[in-house]
Amino acid sequence: MKKFFKNDIYLLIILIFIVLIFKNNILFKQTILSCCFIFFEQVFPTLLPMFIINDLLIEYHFTKYLNALLHPFFYKLFSFSNAATYTFIMSIFSGTPTNGYIVTKLVTEQNLCRKDASIILSYSFFLNPLFLYNMLQAILKDSYLTFKIIAITYSVNLIIAFYFRKYPYQNIELKNEDIIPNFAKALTSSIKHAFSVLTNILGTMIFYFILCEGINLFWKNALLNCLLNGFLEVTGGLAKLNQLNLNLLAKEFLALVFISFGGLSIHSQIKSIILDANISFKTFFKARVIHLILSTTILIITS
Repeated sequence: MKKFFKNDIYLLIILIFIVLIFKNNILFKQTILSCCFIFFEQVFPTLLPMFIINDLLIEYHFTKYLNALLHPFFYKLFSFSNAATYTFIMSIFSGTPTNGYIVTKLVTEQNLCRKDASIILSYSFFLNPLFLYNMLQAILKDSYLTFKIIAITYSVNLIIAFYFRKYPYQNIELKNEDIIPNFAKALTSSIKHAFSVLTNILGTMIFYFILCEGINLFWKNALLNCLLNGFLEVTGGLAKLNQLNLNLLAKEFLALVFISFGGLSIHSQIKSIILDANISFKTFFKARVIHLILSTTILIITS
């Protein structure tokens, strides 16, 4: 009965949006184009090369070299496994949802178990630093506050990682076959995989942008619109926040809330990427709620 009720709710929402799209065709067309512009200007150029590079690095066993250099430090501090060290470091530079992409690749190649993958996902959540810097500078217009928010949201991942310090990882030795893969074949496979994931990300972003715009037609309060947009799609939420006439501390707080939670759009992207590897999503979601609470608490204490 409950399943049928949920199904009817989803159908009703879809039908409402079909009507809204036909009634406000120009508005939704502009929303889709705006989403595509943000995707191709900020998301695509950042994620495409990182997806391809990560695939090739794993294929050519770079994980072995990176772990030989840095794993002793991360093991001593956080008791990381080899896969955790690699995912954590690469996610800092490339951002989410690359962490989902990496753990899925490691699980499918039997270099990581599914339970460990769900734990690693929880503390390797980093929005791309260049994206964060540009968005926060536009909102706060203050380099110190921008770096402060980035530092807080990154440091909370370290706190979550330290919380899992006593988690018993299955420290699987990353495979290092003697056969060197054909570069052209490895590159082609990486490009195909990257485009498949990016198409999914674009579709998810468009869906949430349309959802936000549809709700905005009924909800005319600017602050509530901003909050709703931020929890659904972090990029749209930060863009709305930039337009609000709020004091600096309020903007800092809301920006940190949106960034720490990540938005349901990013959650959906992660969930769709890890689905094929059958990795649990629950730990990642719980960690984002904890991330939100910890980061905002740190901001309040340090302000």
